[in-house]
Amino acid sequence: MAFQYFDDDKSIGPAELDLLQEVFLELCRNASVDPQGPEGMTLAQSLISLFKSGFRSKQELIYMSQETPLSEPAGDDN
Repeated sequence: MAFQYFDDDKSIGPAELDLLQEVFLELCRNASVDPQGPEGMTLAQSLISLFKSGFRSKQELIYMSQETPLSEPAGDDN
């Protein structure tokens, strides 16, 4: 994936999960994406990857997620 600058081993705690869920649901709503569908899965994977890459604020996650196409599954380099 092109945006993995570093991948820390810090676990994702409850506060971070709440943030990721809030961003995820907002992005799904704004893009009319089914959270349970394939695009929702791709978005969720992308958000976790972005978070682990160092993007930790709501604004950063939203901005960077909008730069990532939902049509390609996260982690698929083919």
